[in-house]
Amino acid sequence: MANRTLIVYPNKNLMLQAGAQRLVLALLDALNERLADDSHRARVDVALSGGSAAQPLGLVLSDPLADSIDWSRVHFWFSDERFVPAYDTDRNALEARRLLLDRLVAEGKLPEANIHEMPADTRSVDEIATVMANAESSDADVRTAADTDNATLLDAAAREYEQELIREMGPEPVFDLMILGMGPDGHYASLFPASSGHHEVDVTDRLTVGVSHSPKMPPLRISLTSPLIARSRHTWFFAAGAGKADSLAHVFVRPNNPEYPSSYAGGTEEFVWFSTEETVTKL
Repeated sequence: MANRTLIVYPNKNLMLQAGAQRLVLALLDALNERLADDSHRARVDVALSGGSAAQPLGLVLSDPLADSIDWSRVHFWFSDERFVPAYDTDRNALEARRLLLDRLVAEGKLPEANIHEMPADTRSVDEIATVMANAESSDADVRTAADTDNATLLDAAAREYEQELIREMGPEPVFDLMILGMGPDGHYASLFPASSGHHEVDVTDRLTVGVSHSPKMPPLRISLTSPLIARSRHTWFFAAGAGKADSLAHVFVRPNNPEYPSSYAGGTEEFVWFSTEETVTKL
């Protein structure tokens, strides 16, 4: 595994601008790397996240070097997704599309097939509302039935994405670049602390996993598993804000701590945390 590197910027805005430029250069480097057989990579696979980690995407096309990227060889995936309808603005995929991907598609630079979204909830609005209400019912039988319905759907959706990963990248997929953010509680992707009743970060026999009763809304999610994330060639974390200082300190002190899931992450060739002065005060 690569050693962890910490880069601290004076403020979040500068961190995001630097992140956008780094992304452009990373894609250019990966696409133009000369391999041992004197060829170039046929494709580069990038996993995106939401929140602060997605914001550099909106700055990518302002870099003149972005015009030199062969976007047709770049495939975009997602580290996690909110299991809501496809049109719901909570979806990480919609945010990534708004910030960058849809423009690339519209300009004919990025094939739509290169955007690998996680499955969406296809139930009607009324069906979702009923199941969610039942999941909070005081009646244990009603609550159990709703949880079972949700868990079945989540597992099927997670397995569908797992099969897409295998079809595209083989039985042991490896991402070229994983872009992540950390929540104030130390979660990453949709892998939450054990103290919130979640143990998905310890799942090792799957590529993807369903997450229900998320402590952060919306409650239903799909996530890549920690082993898949950890074997990414290059892994970047974006963490800004004083509210994340405590969690960052715990993440850096002890690896593989289920109370601070971000401590499970890593990269085989590069592992970088991009942060701000106010976020590293407790290191």
